[in-house]
Amino acid sequence: MVIQVKRRLALPDPIRMALYRRSPDLGPKLLFFSGGTALRGACAEIIRYSHNTIHIVTPFDSGGSSAKLRDAFRMPAIGDVRNRLLSLADRSLHGNPEIFRLFAHRFPEDGDRAELADVLDRMIRGKHRLAAAIPDPMRKIIRHHLDLFRRHMPDDFDLRKASIGNLILTGGYLDNGRHVDPVIFIFSKLVQVRWKTPSAGFI
Repeated sequence: MVIQVKRRLALPDPIRMALYRRSPDLGPKLLFFSGGTALRGACAEIIRYSHNTIHIVTPFDSGGSSAKLRDAFRMPAIGDVRNRLLSLADRSLHGNPEIFRLFAHRFPEDGDRAELADVLDRMIRGKHRLAAAIPDPMRKIIRHHLDLFRRHMPDDFDLRKASIGNLILTGGYLDNGRHVDPVIFIFSKLVQVRWKTPSAGFI
């Protein structure tokens, strides 16, 4: 004899969804394993309902700015981590939209190398408009990490199409003994990334 037990459910549960919307800290625990851009459009919705998500991001981005940095510094590709940090950040907080604009900024593909180096130096001094718009102490940390990157940058490094966010995270990587986890932790706190930080991963 076969007995079947069935239960009819409404998905999503409107009562639970309303609860999670009011208190995303009580939201469901979810695990995401992907590249950095895969959930870029979905993350803004995800953080409205849960701050208990775990994100395992692979360091295999082989294109553009990440590839140049990986080759120059023998480091994991950082671009996907930057994308995920920005996607999960709370942009309503003071200073976060300005940080987002700086992290998302890229140098032009056809820029003059000397001019791009000068723009980077102005960002380090806090004189560039994108850096100047960020309030302290976030601006000091960002300038410090950009300065570290500049000092370690190989003479033949090509800044064209470079992501400023990737350069900042690379400076943080160098500042923390070539460990990625402290950099992720620092910047997730700076921009209030809405995830389960102690379990956030980068493999």
